[in-house]
Amino acid sequence: MSLFPLGSVTVTKGEDNIGSFTKNPNSDRKFCKTCGGHLFTDHPPMGLVDVYANVMPGYKHVPAIHVHYQNKSVSVNDGLPKFKDMPAEFGGSGDTLPD
Repeated sequence: MSLFPLGSVTVTKGEDNIGSFTKNPNSDRKFCKTCGGHLFTDHPPMGLVDVYANVMPGYKHVPAIHVHYQNKSVSVNDGLPKFKDMPAEFGGSGDTLPD
């Protein structure tokens, strides 16, 4: 996923086929009504939207950090910072975990 300021993402086609599921006040998930695929999630309290990079044509995703690494199901040894939850700037603890 890639994080962007809330309101900065524009849907270019298929907007009428986007469903919404509010898991909690922190996350409003958007999905394709046809296949159920996850598209993006609005995070109003953080002022961010996270978008699955593979739904953005021509976008080259360059990861910089891992978030919620305490809940990982696969270990990734790539040298990037692994945050226990979220960076402090995004409302998290800012605590990091080892590879």
